[in-house]
Amino acid sequence: MSATPSLRPNRALAFVNVSHFLNHVIMLIYPTVALTLVDVWSMSYGELFKLFFIGSMLYGVAALPAGWLGDRWSSWGMLAIYMIGTGIATFLTGFANSPTQIAIGLGIIGIFAAIYHPVGTNFVVQHAVNRAKDLGFNGAFGTVGLAAAAFIAAGLTQLWGWRAAFFVPGTACFLLGVGFILFTKASVEGHDEGTSTVEDTPVSMSTTRLALGLMAVTALSVGLITQAYTSGLPKVFDDTMRSLVAAFALDREGGLTMSSGLVTLVILAGAVGQILGGSLASKYSPKGVYICMFAIMIPLALLASQLDGFALVIVAAVMMLSITGCLPAENCIIVRFCPENWRARVFSAKFVIALGGGSFAVLVVGEVFDQTTGFIWFYGFLIGLAVVVMAFAAFLPSMKGSVEEAAPVAGPAE
Repeated sequence: MSATPSLRPNRALAFVNVSHFLNHVIMLIYPTVALTLVDVWSMSYGELFKLFFIGSMLYGVAALPAGWLGDRWSSWGMLAIYMIGTGIATFLTGFANSPTQIAIGLGIIGIFAAIYHPVGTNFVVQHAVNRAKDLGFNGAFGTVGLAAAAFIAAGLTQLWGWRAAFFVPGTACFLLGVGFILFTKASVEGHDEGTSTVEDTPVSMSTTRLALGLMAVTALSVGLITQAYTSGLPKVFDDTMRSLVAAFALDREGGLTMSSGLVTLVILAGAVGQILGGSLASKYSPKGVYICMFAIMIPLALLASQLDGFALVIVAAVMMLSITGCLPAENCIIVRFCPENWRARVFSAKFVIALGGGSFAVLVVGEVFDQTTGFIWFYGFLIGLAVVVMAFAAFLPSMKGSVEEAAPVAGPAE
């Protein structure tokens, strides 16, 4: 059963989508900036990379209270706090003068940035017309943010120094928050935030427990994969694209900008993955789509471990498409088996698991980069996690009766 909402806050959703873009840009500034700080602070990349751990962990852990507040107080209010707070924290981190100061700044950024995923995702679910497609479209904005982060950070560093990589995105996020407060309040007034615009047939509590228990394991594994891949890719490309850097006679900064640009192109493919995954999950079983994306990823990771140069760029892009393509299906599965009045809190728990637990990938990847040469262990880590996802997802209950298997819902009301 489905219903078209009498009011859909399109303006607010536009701000929420753009804020998803900035969320990922800001959270992935540091792995690229750290490549420059190696020379500034005379530390190894592995040591600098590990400073990102606290912020990455808080990015996940703080999602739980953020989701609870969004559910009990106001999702609009929490999104406003997220944009303003993240903008200020990011800007101030640009003034850091030591590893300790930058670690503290990244931690504060992580706390505010954690608000977005549980609150923003639930906001999209509440106002979705075609849930899977709308989640995919929203997710595409986040993936474009992932793609742009390395290029933006490297470009700003080359133009105005590494501090500008924090100053400019921080200012943009703050101004977006000001606009959100000034121009979207009226569009959400009177809309019942506790009621979704689409409905699923109910499931038993035992089915809910089984499904959500399995999804806890898969969400953790997906979080580890995503954190490891997106944060490790700048280092992978920095090492494997050196023949191209030499061929184009680029200096160190020029080479960093080129490799970061290639990272941007690779992760940008993930935006296509989000849209494709959302479209597939609206037509076929989200469970089937979820498993297939990781079945595709495994041989791609094996191939990527043996490549460099432009061949690696192509394979890495398709691999990114498969990683992000699972996310709309993952959210649809959670919504399908979760009682509506618990969705904000369950999304919070998901992001605590996926982002907080996934942050430990930063420690693993940092250690792998310090202790090994080549990237076979890096890709092996990803493959092992993909196997875990497929194994646990195979036991998920059937998705029959879900909105995603129904005919597409009518377009938004004017």
